[in-house]
Amino acid sequence: MTTRKTHSAARKRIAVKSGGFRRRRTYAQLFLDQLNDLSGADQAMVPNQRLRESLGWDEDRYKRIKTQLQAEGLIVRGAGQGGKVGLARPERGEALKIFISYSHADEGLKDAVMKHLKPLERINLIAEWNDRKLLPGDNWGREISANLEAADIVLILVSIDFLNSKYCYDIELDRALERHATGASRVIPVILRGCLWQHAPFAKLQALPRDGKPVTTWPNLDESLAWVADGVRLAAEDILASR
Repeated sequence: MTTRKTHSAARKRIAVKSGGFRRRRTYAQLFLDQLNDLSGADQAMVPNQRLRESLGWDEDRYKRIKTQLQAEGLIVRGAGQGGKVGLARPERGEALKIFISYSHADEGLKDAVMKHLKPLERINLIAEWNDRKLLPGDNWGREISANLEAADIVLILVSIDFLNSKYCYDIELDRALERHATGASRVIPVILRGCLWQHAPFAKLQALPRDGKPVTTWPNLDESLAWVADGVRLAAEDILASR
């Protein structure tokens, strides 16, 4: 009885962290999410006992899900007393280049988007660029243009400030859509805040998150940005598969 209560409490803690049960996660997803949290920014190996106890699972379930994820190449085993486990770092070619076009009024939301894209950078699926990577003395116009021309994916972070920005709308967006039309890159609108974007030239493109609902209107911001990150992942994998 105590074990069952412990497992139930652990599931509730995990559910609260994810914003409730609106989007139920599998055991494999729970395992990977908890491993990612415990491994930290440097993606260190995590002792099996520590991970299992943080999940609140019994030995059988833990071993079953660990074996499944190892067979899928998503985790790796490490040495040490009791064994360790870590996130796999798949071998890939050069990461797809992502250009982020946004209004500086949305700096905070841009940073939140980047945080959710970081796991895709860790597995070398994408490499993100935005104008905050400019260095002192850089010719900012030339650097922005060069990175836009090199991009495989262009994320446009849509808000009323983006639509009203002459540089974002008339220069970056125009060129991004030209390259999208020729197949040189893919433009993905990410709707940050409510505005009349449905009349913009990118309105015909599939937007993120789900149904183009602005991320700031979701009950849980992390949940909306997880949709964005997963959409970027799917787009990146589709581009790689077509090459």
